[in-house]
Amino acid sequence: MLPERAHLPIHAIPGRLAAALREGSSAVLVSPPGAGKTTRALLALLGEPWSRAARSTGWSCAVAGEHMASQMGEEAGGNIGSRSRLQAKVSTLSRIEIVTEGVFAQKKLDDPELNGFAAFLFDEF
Repeated sequence: MLPERAHLPIHAIPGRLAAALREGSSAVLVSPPGAGKTTRALLALLGEPWSRAARSTGWSCAVAGEHMASQMGEEAGGNIGSRSRLQAKVSTLSRIEIVTEGVFAQKKLDDPELNGFAAFLFDEF
């Protein structure tokens, strides 16, 4: 599902990351800045049967959402969305949503079990 673009270090591990998450409920992905964690790790997991929806916190939501959507040849707000306190580009089609820490905290307060979410990626955590 990942379109081939310039080689990033993250391209070497999607299979291992997916396998780790199939076997357990969490994984830690460590790599240097610019490796592709923010914009490529979630895209690599879209094909997983358990990945109904994934959320990421960190990086500028709008920038990450726009970049990830463009990597898929789409506009932000389709499969890839973003949400901050002042702006939301999401739809019922959104399978990945990049959110700010504040939006994530509010979601956690509203629904402590975070029902309906398959995965969370905490970027720069």
